[in-house]
Amino acid sequence: MNLNSTSRFRVIFESREHYRLIDENKNIFAAEISGFFRFSAGSWPAVGDWVEGTAQPGGWILIEEVLPRKSLLSRSDPGSARPQILAANVDVLFVVTSANPDFNLNRIERYVAMATSGGVLPVIVINKIELAENAAALISETESRFTGLKVLGVSAVECRNLGELKSYVKPGLTVAFAGSSGVGKSSLTNALTASEAMSVSAIREGDGRGRHTTTHRVLQYFADNCAVIDTPGLRSVGLSDGADLDSVFAEISASARHCRFRDCRHETEPGCAVKAAVDSGEIAPERIQNYNKLGRELAFEERKHNKAVMSESKKLWSKRSKAIRQNAKIRDDS
Repeated sequence: MNLNSTSRFRVIFESREHYRLIDENKNIFAAEISGFFRFSAGSWPAVGDWVEGTAQPGGWILIEEVLPRKSLLSRSDPGSARPQILAANVDVLFVVTSANPDFNLNRIERYVAMATSGGVLPVIVINKIELAENAAALISETESRFTGLKVLGVSAVECRNLGELKSYVKPGLTVAFAGSSGVGKSSLTNALTASEAMSVSAIREGDGRGRHTTTHRVLQYFADNCAVIDTPGLRSVGLSDGADLDSVFAEISASARHCRFRDCRHETEPGCAVKAAVDSGEIAPERIQNYNKLGRELAFEERKHNKAVMSESKKLWSKRSKAIRQNAKIRDDS
Protein backbone atom coordinates (compact mmCIF):
# COMPACT_ATOMS: atom_id res chain seq x y z
CA MET A 1 0.00 0.00 0.00
CA ASN A 2 1.36 3.40 -0.98
CA LEU A 3 2.10 5.86 1.81
CA ASN A 4 -0.44 8.70 2.15
CA SER A 5 -2.77 7.06 -0.39
CA THR A 6 -6.42 7.08 0.68
CA SER A 7 -8.20 3.72 0.76
CA ARG A 8 -11.47 2.26 2.01
CA PHE A 9 -11.54 -0.08 5.01
CA ARG A 10 -14.01 -1.60 7.44
CA VAL A 11 -13.61 -1.44 11.21
CA ILE A 12 -13.45 -4.95 12.70
CA PHE A 13 -12.24 -4.10 16.22
CA GLU A 14 -12.20 -1.06 18.52
CA SER A 15 -10.80 -0.55 22.00
CA ARG A 16 -9.77 2.72 23.66
CA GLU A 17 -9.17 4.61 20.40
CA HIS A 18 -7.18 1.72 18.91
CA TYR A 19 -8.68 0.04 15.86
CA ARG A 20 -8.18 -2.85 13.50
CA LEU A 21 -9.31 -2.46 9.91
CA ILE A 22 -9.78 -4.85 7.01
CA ASP A 23 -9.52 -3.99 3.33
CA GLU A 24 -11.20 -5.51 0.28
CA ASN A 25 -8.43 -8.12 0.02
CA LYS A 26 -9.00 -9.17 3.66
CA ASN A 27 -5.70 -7.67 4.81
CA ILE A 28 -5.82 -6.46 8.41
CA PHE A 29 -4.19 -3.26 9.69
CA ALA A 30 -3.77 -1.48 13.00
CA ALA A 31 -5.25 2.02 12.96
CA GLU A 32 -5.79 5.22 14.93
CA ILE A 33 -8.03 8.22 14.41
CA SER A 34 -6.81 11.52 13.03
CA GLY A 35 -6.79 14.80 14.91
CA PHE A 36 -10.04 15.68 13.14
CA PHE A 37 -11.96 13.25 15.36
CA ARG A 38 -10.38 14.58 18.53
CA PHE A 39 -11.68 18.06 17.74
CA SER A 40 -14.96 17.00 16.15
CA ALA A 41 -18.42 16.77 17.70
CA GLY A 42 -19.26 13.92 15.32
CA SER A 43 -19.24 10.26 16.32
CA TRP A 44 -16.02 8.28 16.24
CA PRO A 45 -15.59 5.07 14.21
CA ALA A 46 -17.37 1.96 15.50
CA VAL A 47 -17.18 -1.73 14.66
CA GLY A 48 -18.92 -2.25 11.33
CA ASP A 49 -18.17 1.24 10.05
CA TRP A 50 -16.71 1.84 6.60
CA VAL A 51 -13.92 4.40 6.81
CA GLU A 52 -11.36 6.09 4.64
CA GLY A 53 -7.76 6.26 5.79
CA THR A 54 -4.20 6.73 4.64
CA ALA A 55 -1.25 4.36 5.05
CA GLN A 56 1.49 5.55 7.39
CA PRO A 57 5.15 4.53 7.85
CA GLY A 58 5.18 1.24 9.71
CA GLY A 59 2.12 -0.12 7.94
CA TRP A 60 -0.62 1.35 10.15
CA ILE A 61 -3.63 3.38 8.97
CA LEU A 62 -4.70 6.89 9.93
CA ILE A 63 -8.51 7.04 9.89
CA GLU A 64 -9.65 10.32 8.40
CA GLU A 65 -13.35 9.88 7.63
CA VAL A 66 -16.31 7.70 8.60
CA LEU A 67 -18.44 6.98 5.56
CA PRO A 68 -22.26 7.35 5.75
CA ARG A 69 -23.95 4.60 7.79
CA LYS A 70 -27.00 2.70 6.57
CA SER A 71 -27.89 1.50 10.08
CA LEU A 72 -26.75 1.94 13.67
CA LEU A 73 -27.10 0.07 16.96
CA SER A 74 -26.71 2.34 19.97
CA ARG A 75 -27.79 2.70 23.58
CA SER A 76 -27.77 5.57 26.05
CA ASP A 77 -24.51 6.19 27.89
CA PRO A 78 -24.97 7.50 31.46
CA GLY A 79 -21.50 9.05 31.38
CA SER A 80 -21.86 10.93 28.11
CA ALA A 81 -24.17 13.26 26.25
CA ARG A 82 -23.94 11.01 23.25
CA PRO A 83 -25.20 7.45 22.90
CA GLN A 84 -22.79 4.53 22.98
CA ILE A 85 -22.50 3.03 19.51
CA LEU A 86 -22.49 -0.77 19.61
CA ALA A 87 -22.18 -1.51 15.88
CA ALA A 88 -22.78 0.12 12.51
CA ASN A 89 -24.03 -1.04 9.12
CA VAL A 90 -25.81 -4.11 10.52
CA ASP A 91 -28.57 -5.77 8.48
CA VAL A 92 -29.92 -8.28 11.02
CA LEU A 93 -29.70 -8.25 14.82
CA PHE A 94 -30.17 -11.59 16.57
CA VAL A 95 -31.65 -10.64 19.95
CA VAL A 96 -30.50 -13.64 21.98
CA THR A 97 -32.05 -14.80 25.23
CA SER A 98 -32.02 -18.20 26.87
CA ALA A 99 -34.69 -20.57 28.08
CA ASN A 100 -33.63 -20.41 31.72
CA PRO A 101 -34.85 -18.34 34.71
CA ASP A 102 -33.12 -15.25 33.24
CA PHE A 103 -35.65 -15.15 30.36
CA ASN A 104 -37.22 -11.68 30.34
CA LEU A 105 -39.63 -10.31 27.72
CA ASN A 106 -39.27 -6.74 28.98
CA ARG A 107 -35.54 -6.85 28.31
CA ILE A 108 -36.19 -8.15 24.81
CA GLU A 109 -38.45 -5.13 24.20
CA ARG A 110 -35.48 -2.85 24.74
CA TYR A 111 -33.29 -4.72 22.27
CA VAL A 112 -36.05 -4.72 19.67
CA ALA A 113 -36.58 -0.97 20.11
CA MET A 114 -32.84 -0.40 19.74
CA ALA A 115 -32.74 -2.43 16.52
CA THR A 116 -35.80 -0.97 14.82
CA SER A 117 -34.80 2.59 15.77
CA GLY A 118 -31.45 2.06 14.09
CA GLY A 119 -32.82 0.60 10.88
CA VAL A 120 -31.88 -3.00 11.73
CA LEU A 121 -34.14 -6.05 11.35
CA PRO A 122 -34.51 -7.78 14.76
CA VAL A 123 -34.85 -11.56 15.00
CA ILE A 124 -35.56 -12.98 18.47
CA VAL A 125 -33.54 -16.09 19.27
CA ILE A 126 -34.38 -18.21 22.32
CA ASN A 127 -31.25 -20.29 22.84
CA LYS A 128 -30.83 -23.32 25.13
CA ILE A 129 -34.35 -24.38 24.27
CA GLU A 130 -33.51 -27.81 25.68
CA LEU A 131 -33.79 -26.26 29.15
CA ALA A 132 -37.44 -25.23 28.72
CA GLU A 133 -40.16 -27.39 30.24
CA ASN A 134 -42.54 -26.28 27.48
CA ALA A 135 -40.57 -24.82 24.57
CA ALA A 136 -43.64 -24.37 22.36
CA ALA A 137 -45.42 -22.30 25.03
CA LEU A 138 -42.34 -20.11 25.53
CA ILE A 139 -42.05 -19.41 21.82
CA SER A 140 -45.81 -18.75 21.54
CA GLU A 141 -45.71 -16.28 24.45
CA THR A 142 -42.85 -14.41 22.79
CA GLU A 143 -44.59 -14.35 19.42
CA SER A 144 -47.73 -12.93 21.05
CA ARG A 145 -45.71 -10.11 22.60
CA PHE A 146 -43.80 -9.31 19.39
CA THR A 147 -46.34 -9.63 16.62
CA GLY A 148 -44.76 -9.71 13.18
CA LEU A 149 -41.24 -10.55 14.37
CA LYS A 150 -39.55 -13.87 13.77
CA VAL A 151 -38.99 -15.90 16.95
CA LEU A 152 -36.61 -18.86 16.77
CA GLY A 153 -36.15 -21.55 19.41
CA VAL A 154 -32.68 -23.05 19.03
CA SER A 155 -29.98 -24.96 20.84
CA ALA A 156 -26.36 -24.19 20.01
CA VAL A 157 -25.14 -27.07 22.17
CA GLU A 158 -27.40 -29.67 20.55
CA CYS A 159 -27.35 -27.97 17.11
CA ARG A 160 -31.15 -27.86 17.06
CA ASN A 161 -33.12 -25.66 14.66
CA LEU A 162 -30.07 -23.75 13.42
CA GLY A 163 -31.23 -23.94 9.79
CA GLU A 164 -33.54 -20.92 10.07
CA LEU A 165 -30.82 -18.97 11.84
CA LYS A 166 -28.38 -19.74 9.03
CA SER A 167 -30.92 -18.57 6.46
CA TYR A 168 -30.18 -14.98 7.53
CA VAL A 169 -26.46 -15.41 6.93
CA LYS A 170 -26.26 -14.41 3.29
CA PRO A 171 -23.48 -13.10 1.03
CA GLY A 172 -22.77 -9.43 1.58
CA LEU A 173 -24.92 -9.09 4.70
CA THR A 174 -23.81 -8.21 8.21
CA VAL A 175 -25.48 -9.91 11.17
CA ALA A 176 -24.89 -9.18 14.84
CA PHE A 177 -25.63 -10.90 18.13
CA ALA A 178 -26.76 -9.01 21.24
CA GLY A 179 -28.02 -10.11 24.63
CA SER A 180 -27.06 -10.67 28.25
CA SER A 181 -23.94 -12.55 29.28
CA GLY A 182 -24.22 -16.32 29.14
CA VAL A 183 -27.14 -16.58 26.71
CA GLY A 184 -24.90 -18.25 24.12
CA LYS A 185 -24.07 -15.52 21.61
CA SER A 186 -20.53 -16.76 21.02
CA SER A 187 -21.69 -20.39 20.85
CA LEU A 188 -24.23 -19.44 18.20
CA THR A 189 -21.59 -17.52 16.27
CA ASN A 190 -19.38 -20.60 16.27
CA ALA A 191 -22.29 -22.83 15.27
CA LEU A 192 -23.23 -20.55 12.38
CA THR A 193 -19.72 -20.32 11.04
CA ALA A 194 -18.66 -23.90 11.81
CA SER A 195 -15.70 -22.60 13.77
CA GLU A 196 -14.49 -21.98 17.28
CA ALA A 197 -13.36 -18.43 16.62
CA MET A 198 -15.14 -17.07 19.71
CA SER A 199 -14.32 -18.44 23.17
CA VAL A 200 -17.23 -19.58 25.34
CA SER A 201 -17.77 -20.03 29.08
CA ALA A 202 -20.29 -21.86 31.21
CA ILE A 203 -22.94 -19.90 33.11
CA ARG A 204 -22.81 -19.62 36.90
CA GLU A 205 -24.56 -22.52 38.58
CA GLY A 206 -25.97 -20.39 41.42
CA ASP A 207 -28.27 -18.13 39.45
CA GLY A 208 -28.04 -19.25 35.84
CA ARG A 209 -26.47 -15.96 34.80
CA GLY A 210 -23.58 -15.77 32.42
CA ARG A 211 -19.95 -14.81 32.61
CA HIS A 212 -18.51 -12.15 30.31
CA THR A 213 -16.66 -14.18 27.67
CA THR A 214 -16.68 -11.67 24.80
CA THR A 215 -15.06 -8.48 26.10
CA HIS A 216 -14.98 -6.41 22.90
CA ARG A 217 -17.12 -6.05 19.83
CA VAL A 218 -15.53 -8.01 17.01
CA LEU A 219 -16.47 -8.30 13.33
CA GLN A 220 -15.39 -11.38 11.39
CA TYR A 221 -15.83 -12.31 7.76
CA PHE A 222 -16.73 -15.87 6.91
CA ALA A 223 -17.74 -17.81 3.84
CA ASP A 224 -19.58 -16.00 1.05
CA ASN A 225 -18.38 -12.63 2.37
CA CYS A 226 -20.88 -12.58 5.23
CA ALA A 227 -19.85 -10.52 8.27
CA VAL A 228 -20.77 -11.56 11.81
CA ILE A 229 -20.46 -9.24 14.83
CA ASP A 230 -20.37 -10.66 18.34
CA THR A 231 -20.89 -8.20 21.20
CA PRO A 232 -20.17 -8.36 24.95
CA GLY A 233 -23.09 -9.12 27.23
CA LEU A 234 -24.98 -5.99 28.22
CA ARG A 235 -26.07 -5.49 31.81
CA SER A 236 -28.57 -2.86 30.71
CA VAL A 237 -30.03 -1.50 27.48
CA GLY A 238 -30.87 2.14 27.98
CA LEU A 239 -32.73 3.54 24.98
CA SER A 240 -31.01 6.47 23.30
CA ASP A 241 -32.74 9.69 22.33
CA GLY A 242 -34.98 9.18 19.30
CA ALA A 243 -35.73 5.49 19.86
CA ASP A 244 -38.87 4.30 18.06
CA LEU A 245 -41.38 2.76 20.48
CA ASP A 246 -44.21 2.62 17.96
CA SER A 247 -42.64 -0.33 16.15
CA VAL A 248 -42.30 -2.29 19.40
CA PHE A 249 -45.72 -1.40 20.81
CA ALA A 250 -47.70 -1.49 17.58
CA GLU A 251 -51.02 -2.30 19.26
CA ILE A 252 -50.68 0.72 21.55
CA SER A 253 -49.74 3.01 18.67
CA ALA A 254 -52.77 1.82 16.71
CA SER A 255 -55.17 2.51 19.59
CA ALA A 256 -53.52 5.85 20.38
CA ARG A 257 -54.70 7.23 17.02
CA HIS A 258 -58.23 7.23 18.45
CA CYS A 259 -57.43 9.06 21.69
CA ARG A 260 -59.30 12.31 22.23
CA PHE A 261 -56.09 14.28 22.76
CA ARG A 262 -53.14 14.10 20.39
CA ASP A 263 -50.64 14.39 23.27
CA CYS A 264 -52.43 11.79 25.40
CA ARG A 265 -50.05 10.02 27.83
CA HIS A 266 -52.49 7.12 28.31
CA GLU A 267 -52.55 7.60 32.08
CA THR A 268 -55.40 9.75 33.45
CA GLU A 269 -56.63 11.65 30.38
CA PRO A 270 -60.34 11.36 29.47
CA GLY A 271 -61.21 9.76 26.15
CA CYS A 272 -58.08 7.62 26.10
CA ALA A 273 -58.55 4.80 23.58
CA VAL A 274 -55.51 2.96 24.93
CA LYS A 275 -56.94 2.76 28.44
CA ALA A 276 -60.20 1.54 26.95
CA ALA A 277 -58.30 -1.19 25.08
CA VAL A 278 -56.60 -2.22 28.32
CA ASP A 279 -59.93 -2.36 30.15
CA SER A 280 -61.44 -4.51 27.39
CA GLY A 281 -58.47 -6.91 27.42
CA GLU A 282 -57.22 -6.00 23.92
CA ILE A 283 -53.96 -4.69 25.37
CA ALA A 284 -52.19 -6.39 28.28
CA PRO A 285 -51.76 -4.08 31.32
CA GLU A 286 -48.02 -4.79 31.51
CA ARG A 287 -47.62 -3.58 27.93
CA ILE A 288 -48.93 -0.10 28.67
CA GLN A 289 -46.86 -0.02 31.87
CA ASN A 290 -43.70 -0.81 29.91
CA TYR A 291 -44.65 1.66 27.18
CA ASN A 292 -45.08 4.49 29.66
CA LYS A 293 -41.89 3.55 31.49
CA LEU A 294 -39.81 3.59 28.32
CA GLY A 295 -41.52 6.79 27.20
CA ARG A 296 -40.46 8.55 30.41
CA GLU A 297 -36.95 7.18 29.94
CA LEU A 298 -36.75 8.58 26.41
CA ALA A 299 -38.04 11.97 27.55
CA PHE A 300 -35.29 12.09 30.16
CA GLU A 301 -32.67 11.13 27.56
CA GLU A 302 -33.86 13.92 25.28
CA ARG A 303 -33.56 16.50 28.06
CA LYS A 304 -30.14 15.19 29.07
CA HIS A 305 -28.96 15.11 25.47
CA ASN A 306 -29.91 18.70 24.72
CA LYS A 307 -28.28 20.03 27.89
CA ALA A 308 -25.13 17.94 27.58
CA VAL A 309 -24.64 18.65 23.87
CA MET A 310 -24.56 22.37 24.62
CA SER A 311 -21.93 21.75 27.29
CA GLU A 312 -19.85 19.59 24.96
CA SER A 313 -20.03 22.21 22.21
CA LYS A 314 -18.67 24.85 24.57
CA LYS A 315 -15.78 22.55 25.56
CA LEU A 316 -15.08 21.76 21.90
CA TRP A 317 -14.87 25.42 20.89
CA SER A 318 -12.69 26.11 23.93
CA LYS A 319 -10.25 23.42 22.76
CA ARG A 320 -10.26 24.75 19.23
CA SER A 321 -9.64 28.31 20.40
CA LYS A 322 -6.78 27.15 22.61
CA ALA A 323 -5.20 25.27 19.70
CA ILE A 324 -5.50 28.35 17.45
CA ARG A 325 -3.84 30.55 20.09
CA GLN A 326 -1.01 28.06 20.56
CA ASN A 327 -0.39 27.84 16.81
CA ALA A 328 -0.39 31.64 16.54
CA LYS A 329 2.14 31.89 19.38
CA ILE A 330 4.42 29.37 17.68
CA ARG A 331 4.32 31.40 14.46
CA ASP A 332 5.04 34.63 16.32
CA ASP A 333 7.98 33.06 18.18
CA SER A 334 9.43 31.75 14.95
